[in-house]
Amino acid sequence: MSLFLLNFMLAVLWMLMWGLFDIYSLLGGFILGYLLLGIVSRTLSDEGAGYGVKGWKLFSFAVYFIRILIKSNLIVAKEIITPGFQMTPRFIRYPLQGLTDIQITTLANAITLTPGTLSADVSDDKRYLYVHCMYAQDREAAVKDIDELRDRILDEVFG
Repeated sequence: MSLFLLNFMLAVLWMLMWGLFDIYSLLGGFILGYLLLGIVSRTLSDEGAGYGVKGWKLFSFAVYFIRILIKSNLIVAKEIITPGFQMTPRFIRYPLQGLTDIQITTLANAITLTPGTLSADVSDDKRYLYVHCMYAQDREAAVKDIDELRDRILDEVFG
């Protein structure tokens, strides 16, 4: 988080240096600061993954999440528009082993934000997340989708 604030300060410094106080100047300074901090943090980091890599992973997760949001919205919209009842709702007990409280909260919120799914509850011992799915005829496929979301969150958001 401190590198993000430093990046923002570099963008403001860029604006002050050029005397241009508009969104394009801020964006240009932010991009330049992002590139510079990415190079410097990668050089100084023991792991080899610096600020630029983390930012790219977060952007990659955002693109992935927007894609599943659009897909889910289209499926729910189709259900609303077409006559009949195509849903196969069910509750799924999803295991949460190895996840911290913030990771559980992030996963539950991402599930709830996706149309057609709802995080209903976390067990008292924090071992299971109960998820209601509108379209879960095949339990294994629904769990596989949640697994992919969990893995992407762990790798790209918390990695």
